[in-house]
Amino acid sequence: MRVPPSATFGLAFLTMVFRAIAAPTDSTAPDHTLVVLSHSNHTVYEVDPASGRILHEFAAQDQPHEAAITGDGSTIFASLPAAAFVEIIDATTFREKGRIESEYFKRSPQPRRAGRNGAPASPPNTSASPHGLALNNDGTKLYIGTENADISGVIVYDVKAATVLKKIDRLLEGGHYLQIQPGTDKLYYPHRTDNRVVVIDTKTDRILKIIPVAGGPVGVAFAPNGEVWFHEDGDGSVTVVDSKTDSVVKVIQTGGKGAGRMAVSPDGKYAASPHSESQDVAVVDAMGKTLLATIKIGRGPGFPLFSPDSTKLYVMESGMGDVVVVDLKTMSVAARYKVGTDPFGGAIRLAPGPFTPRARGSLEPLRGAHAPSNSGGVGSPPR
Repeated sequence: MRVPPSATFGLAFLTMVFRAIAAPTDSTAPDHTLVVLSHSNHTVYEVDPASGRILHEFAAQDQPHEAAITGDGSTIFASLPAAAFVEIIDATTFREKGRIESEYFKRSPQPRRAGRNGAPASPPNTSASPHGLALNNDGTKLYIGTENADISGVIVYDVKAATVLKKIDRLLEGGHYLQIQPGTDKLYYPHRTDNRVVVIDTKTDRILKIIPVAGGPVGVAFAPNGEVWFHEDGDGSVTVVDSKTDSVVKVIQTGGKGAGRMAVSPDGKYAASPHSESQDVAVVDAMGKTLLATIKIGRGPGFPLFSPDSTKLYVMESGMGDVVVVDLKTMSVAARYKVGTDPFGGAIRLAPGPFTPRARGSLEPLRGAHAPSNSGGVGSPPR
């Protein structure tokens, strides 16, 4: 009897599916990895958080500062502020895929101070310092902060077209780190010098609100209940904002001092705020908004990331040159891994499952052309 072609295709497809389901899996493969940026040796690492084993590394032209990962886990964007571009890295091979370069990443020459012991000053700085990075929810646009531009702002990059779309001008100072909230697609950009947070609707690229936040806000992270959490470099406090009203609902005094960033666990139970001067990380009950523990981790500043299952906290310690693993059950340091020279900045990269795309990392995914000017704070792009 002749078997219809459609039946043959259906049988082949079912066979493929059953084989995929029955295929043995590598039980030793991590379900997530850490992407770690080390400043002084100009290197981006991928690290197994269970063992500290370095899986991949990429040598950049200059110091990598912030990173972001595409939703399928295939691409890592890393900002190089001093070099004035954003590196695009293939996350599978850890080789360069390209760069984001733009006139927006340049500024008028800025004189530098003389060197030590009478050494002459370095050549003037001409970088606008592309630093903070964030992808919108569907991964179509990358937002890049330029804190050292003649007029600071946020650059909007079309990921698919590989072109710079526009610049959103701001008249505030001290913007260092930014993130986009899941669901709402609102971008939150703290400015530590001006003690304010700029909120941008990434669907329209218009500024929605400017929120006063005291203490020098830098780090920002999001809770599952819609709250936005900020770490303050100036006084070590943590500020909580309701994203529905974009107003402050709580200021938590952690007792810590110094620079750091912010993280909230995926289950919404914990928030973490590291401090460079007091050399600790404050772990906060995110629901009750009370301090749970203060854990000594060493010289910072530190960059915190929670594990996907919310059982561990990873802190990249630039001062100690390691990644610290904190067990959240015991609220104690469980391990330390030497990674590079001064690791600071990074993201979680999730491993793919069968028929499931890789979920988006917390990186913290990245780079140039131009479009006509728009109203609502959007500047006209240079050529």
